[in-house]
Order: sequence, then C-alpha cells, then structure tokens
Amino acid sequence: MIRALLDLLRRQPPAGPLPEALPEALPALPDRTERDIPEIRKRGGVVDTESPLFVELRELRLRVPHVTGVLVASVDGMLIAQDTPGIEPEVFAAMSAAQLGLGQQLVATLRTGDFRETVTAATHGYVATFAAGPAALLTVVAGPELNVARLHHEARPVAARIGQLVATAYHPA
Repeated sequence: MIRALLDLLRRQPPAGPLPEALPEALPALPDRTERDIPEIRKRGGVVDTESPLFVELRELRLRVPHVTGVLVASVDGMLIAQDTPGIEPEVFAAMSAAQLGLGQQLVATLRTGDFRETVTAATHGYVATFAAGPAALLTVVAGPELNVARLHHEARPVAARIGQLVATAYHPA
C-alpha cells in the first residue's frame, strides 16, 4: 500500500508549492444528476458500467445530495472503479488505502473492534472512507452541505454490497 503511494508520488511530483488559497485554485465539483454522470472508467475485474458495482456507485451519488465523487479501490491502493471528476483517481485510490490502513491500525491498537469507516471534515467538504469487505474500500467526496448522517445511512450498506461484489469478482465460486 505505501509502496503504491510512493510510486505514484515519484511519477507525479508536485508542480510547485501549494497555492495559498486552495478553494480558488481548484474549482468546486458540482453536484451531479444521473444524466450528468459520465461512464465510469473500468478497472480490475469489472466488465462494464452497467455492472452491479457501477450501479451501486451511480445510485449512491444520486441518493446522497452533495456527493461529488466516489471511488472503489483495493486495500493495497489499486483503483477498481471511480467517478471522481477533477481528482487524479490513481493517487486518490492510494491515499484512500493509506487512510483505511491508518484507521485499521488505530482500532486494532485501541482494541475497539473492526474498522468500519472514517470521515474527514474540512473547510470545503468531506472525505469518507468505508471498509468494503476484507479486500476493498469505498471513498466518498462531498461538499460542505453534506448531511453526514444521511451519508452513513446510505453508504454503509453500499460498502457491504461492494465488498461482496469485489470478493466475487476476484474469487468467483
């Protein structure tokens, strides 16, 4: 996981210092409707954008207002599926896996059970990473108006279904 992140960072070094005013440097991602969602890039064992995995991602975006991006990755940071306009998906997948790994280590150290999710709240939005079975993760990006309780209510069962879909795709019965 860390190796994948470092490899990506080596291939794409920062262009310079980060801008002082990040919100002006990066345009806000708009909320999207079903007709606006482009085809999601296919990765891993996923066949097409009408597969159950992509349907889950598309419907999560439609059910939760202010979600601006969704991503599924393996726990070691390999991109499986994404709809993340304006975000480099491979780097985002690796960073999501690092976030998942930190959360798993924290709950293991504190002996508080299995990791479920983590939410990072920032000035201009949220990033939530959910465990999706033992081999995958779901990360959701949203604007500052997000109803976090609604996201939890909708994304937890989606993450569980994605975990089952990924397990089946990589280990068919």
